[in-house]
Amino acid sequence: MTNRKAHETNFNRLLTDMNDEDISLRKSEAFDKIAALFYEGNFGTANKSEIELQMFSIFMEAMIDAHTENGVLDYAACSDYKIGKILGIPQEKVRTLKIKKQARYPVHFDWRESLKTIQNEIVYDGEKKKIIIPVRDPNLYNEIREFIDDNGGYIEIQRGKNVIQIRPEFFFLLLYKATDTEKERKKIREEFSRQLKKRNEDYIIDKVLTEKEMESIALSQADEFFEFAKEIAKGIDDIREHPLVSIISGIQCICKAVNKRK
Repeated sequence: MTNRKAHETNFNRLLTDMNDEDISLRKSEAFDKIAALFYEGNFGTANKSEIELQMFSIFMEAMIDAHTENGVLDYAACSDYKIGKILGIPQEKVRTLKIKKQARYPVHFDWRESLKTIQNEIVYDGEKKKIIIPVRDPNLYNEIREFIDDNGGYIEIQRGKNVIQIRPEFFFLLLYKATDTEKERKKIREEFSRQLKKRNEDYIIDKVLTEKEMESIALSQADEFFEFAKEIAKGIDDIREHPLVSIISGIQCICKAVNKRK
């Protein structure tokens, strides 16, 4: 009885901001989902994994509703560790269930807006020449990785550390390609052209660079590209809401000091 009440309390706690009618509706919907496993198939044939996944999906949907603001999930509040502590299971199992839940019962989210919420944790490692993106949530990690792969980017994965490492020129192009409107893309290409001419007076630009031209030049300036990208971001601050501006402008550069012994 004690364990049952504890789990009731955990679930009810997620619904505290709802009125009584919405709470009743949410619980009714939860029952319908569980009942469907039994009544819309052969009664009792659903295996333990299917029931467990449905129960986890119901719980996660309540977590998402309780910890989402302006369409963006608070990933810290929904970390694998915190959910594992609530449910009494290892965080490794939570991570696996999150991936399975998104595959079976997907919830749409904008990875770009999610990335902006962790922008203060993103750093540029000057020694590795890589931008380091810590990603707590496996589904956010998979969405970013899939977009990078689809757009021809190179991604280096550190297994077990939940991070994405990406060269700054690919990160810049990633965010450029994630831009919604051609007007914003043109603004970025215009500023790219301006900064390029500013750096190299011999480079004659009489038109706005095409996407392919910009990509080719970006990939040819790997060693210096991080600082170049920050200058571009400064020049397009009139579209501050664009992820390229807000994220690249906020990335801190770190260089590990190497102590040389004489």
